[in-house]
Amino acid sequence: MFAEIRWDMTGAEWDVVGLSEEQRDIQQLCRDFAKNEIRPIAAEVDEADGEMPWELWWKAGKLGLTSFMLPEEYGGGGLTDTVTQCIVQEELCHGCAGLGNLITSGGFYAAPILEVGTGRQRSEWLTPIGGERPVLTTLALTEPGAGSDAAAIVTRAVGSGDTYRLSGQKTWASNAGLAELYVVYATINPGAGARGVTAFLVRKDDPGVRFGQLMRRMGQRAIQSREIFLDNVELPRERLLGEEGKAFASLMRTFDHSRIVLAAAATGIARAALDYALQYAGERSSFGKTIVQHQAVGFRLADMATRIDAARLLTWRAAKLYDAGVPVAKEAAMAKLSASETAMWCTWAAVQTLGGWGYSREFPVEKWMRDAKLEEIEEGTSDIQRLVISRRLARG
Repeated sequence: MFAEIRWDMTGAEWDVVGLSEEQRDIQQLCRDFAKNEIRPIAAEVDEADGEMPWELWWKAGKLGLTSFMLPEEYGGGGLTDTVTQCIVQEELCHGCAGLGNLITSGGFYAAPILEVGTGRQRSEWLTPIGGERPVLTTLALTEPGAGSDAAAIVTRAVGSGDTYRLSGQKTWASNAGLAELYVVYATINPGAGARGVTAFLVRKDDPGVRFGQLMRRMGQRAIQSREIFLDNVELPRERLLGEEGKAFASLMRTFDHSRIVLAAAATGIARAALDYALQYAGERSSFGKTIVQHQAVGFRLADMATRIDAARLLTWRAAKLYDAGVPVAKEAAMAKLSASETAMWCTWAAVQTLGGWGYSREFPVEKWMRDAKLEEIEEGTSDIQRLVISRRLARG
């Protein structure tokens, strides 16, 4: 039986590509954390489906993994470049995508605050992400009638004097109900589309904030999602993030960044699937030889490895361009499209290689297949990524 699982059979093949000493150190830290802390509890957390793994969260916070992407003046690790964030994301999600994405979820929330927040807002709303007892955070955008079309949100913000009142509903909000701090998007001008989108800073205990029941998910169950109900929530003007009606542009830049990081997460899932399938194929025999020696299996593994390397290279290219200040909507979409579909295909290929064992919940590849599906949906579906790419191509 396939009992003893070797760890990270393919990971060492790619970490020779010009990484700095600091990047190698954080890579090894994350690889060890994924091996020793994440992977051993991943199946248990998946089966629990709704229990927050607080002990792991505190361990990650103590190592700085919840806030490494923040500047040091806000309690972070100062590793703000996107390439390093991709290295961290791939290694953690090689252990488990749900737990890896949970640990780094503060980066998505923090991005718009770092870009358009005041110094006071950054200090007050980012510092709690760091330390040994980091708080959970949420970026709330999606609504029942507005997913990929972010400009179609209908949650309303009405300003009066020095206050705003928010009313509406958000859905599929990661960490909602557990999170203490929220970035919430609303419109100040219904019908104005992107020109009305405005961001606000909200606390869990603000009067009028309520949460729905846990939303059951196919995969990445380590992250809890709930609806958020905003019932005439009164906020002081200092909770306005950026300018009225100007949040859409910064939101799109946040998406560019998050799509690159999610591409790295998807690459980690795909690499885990390859590791497992490769080991199994080298140990399982049929017709007098190991199945990796059968061309059908060997070629499938070759395709997995090739697609993974291609996805990583697209991801790193987009990350380097983003850090250089180059507009990367097309490149980020390419990376996310390639990596997410690679993760889905590679997990399918792993299930196929293991055969009946791949379909069993006693082995992790079926979980990884469920986890991978989310990567083709979140932060813009594959259809949306193709739309972004095609529009950029049409512009020349």
